[in-house]
Amino acid sequence: MQIYSKRDARFIVGKKVYLRPLKKTDIKQGWLDWINDPNSLDNLFGAFPVSEKDLKNYFNAQKLPESAMFGICTVKDNLYIGNARLSRIDWINKCCIYGRLIGHEDYKNKGYGSEALVLLLRYGFETLGLNRIYSSAIVTNMASIKSNLKVGMKKEGIFREASFKDGRFINRLALSFLAKDFFKRYGRTKKKNNFL
Repeated sequence: MQIYSKRDARFIVGKKVYLRPLKKTDIKQGWLDWINDPNSLDNLFGAFPVSEKDLKNYFNAQKLPESAMFGICTVKDNLYIGNARLSRIDWINKCCIYGRLIGHEDYKNKGYGSEALVLLLRYGFETLGLNRIYSSAIVTNMASIKSNLKVGMKKEGIFREASFKDGRFINRLALSFLAKDFFKRYGRTKKKNNFL
C-alpha cells in the first residue's frame, strides 16, 4: 500500500477520506490486486482477470471530458484505499455513471465508501455542473445497496437479469441522485473548488 505525503494534491476533502487524482503508479499500489480479488469480483463489471497492461490502457483512456478518476485516501494517514470515478459523462444531458471501490480490506463496511461517494457526487454536481448521477448494483450486493441508500440515492428500478454470476442471471438495482436532491440534503460549498 502506498502512503502519500502531505504534498500530494488533496482534492475534495471529507472527515475520513479525501479524493485526489488517480495516478498510474496506483496500479501497483493496490488497484490491480483489488480488482482481481475474488471477494470483489461479484461487485465489479468487466472481464477477469485483469492484467497490468489492461489496467494501464484503461487508465490512459479515462480522462475528461468523458471520465474523471480519483484515488480515495484516508485523511488521518494518507493511505490509498480505493478508487472513485465518474464515467460516460454526457455533457448534453448533464448526466454520468459513477463507480467506487474500497479495495483495502481494513476500510470496507466502515463508512469510508459512503463518504467517498458524497465527495464524488459533490464534484459531479458542483464542479462539473451535472444534473443526474447514476449507477447499479447486483441485488445480492447488499453492502453497496445499503451504502447508496444511506448516502441518499434513490431506487429507480430493476435491470432484469443484467448480470451473469455463478451460472445464472441476476437482476441489478438501478440507483440515481439528482443535483437538486443532493444540494437539498448536503448543501453547497462556499468556495468555487475544494483544492487545498
